[in-house]
Amino acid sequence: MIHLHGVTDEPYAFGDRQALLSNVDIDIPVGRYALLSPAPELHRQIIDVMCRLRPPRQGFVTHDGSVSWAIGRQGFIRGKASGLNIIEFVADLYGIDPDATFELVADLISDPRVLARPMEHWPLYLRQEFSFALALAPAFDVYVIEGAIPFEPCRFTRLWLSLFEERLVGRTLIFSSYRQNQMADYCLKGLIYERSTLRIEDDLDQCIRKFPPRRSRSESGSAGEDALGGSFGDGQLGF
Repeated sequence: MIHLHGVTDEPYAFGDRQALLSNVDIDIPVGRYALLSPAPELHRQIIDVMCRLRPPRQGFVTHDGSVSWAIGRQGFIRGKASGLNIIEFVADLYGIDPDATFELVADLISDPRVLARPMEHWPLYLRQEFSFALALAPAFDVYVIEGAIPFEPCRFTRLWLSLFEERLVGRTLIFSSYRQNQMADYCLKGLIYERSTLRIEDDLDQCIRKFPPRRSRSESGSAGEDALGGSFGDGQLGF
C-alpha cells in the first residue's frame, strides 16, 4: 500500500514550476490501477512522489512493503558500466542473490553475451530488454510502470509477460501508459490525477473514456536514444 499524507508539491517541469499536488491525503490499497489524467506530461512527477524518488515540498509518503523503481524509464541503462555491474548493484541494493538475478536476466534477454560489455555499446532493443528483465528480479509488493510494457511479438515479450503476470498475483500495479489496450488488460481501477489531487475510481472503462491515454509532451518529443531519459544518477532505483 502507498499512503500520501498531506502532500503538497510544486516541482519544476517543462521550464516552469507546476502546482502538482495540493494537500493530498490518499491511501492506495492493493489493486491494479491505471494512472489517468488530463495532463499525462505530469505523470512522471506524480510517480516520482509516489515512489519516493523525490520528496514533496510538504507532507510525506509512506509504503507498506517494497515499491519498484519507475519501470520503463531505462535511464540508468547506459554508460560504461556493464550489465554484470548493474546486476550486482541491484542485487546488493535489494538484498537478492546476484547469481539468481544474472540467470533470470540472461534467460530472458535475446543476447546474454552483452552482459559482460559496457552498456554504451549495446543496441537499444537490448537495453530495453535488460531494463524490463531486471525489474522482475526483486519481489516488489508494488510495481510502478511508466510507459508501454513489451508488446513486440517475440520470444522476450512472451517470456516477460508470463513472468510479469506471475509476479502481479496478490500485488499492486500502478500503470501510466499511452497504450490503452495494455491498461485495459492489466488494470481494474483508475487512479485519477486531476486539479492537483488524486482519487480512485472503480469504473475503469468510464475513466478511460473521460481521460483517454495519450503520449505526453516529453514522449512525443523524444525518439531513439533520447527516449531513454536521464542518467544513472537520476534516482531511478530509489536513491
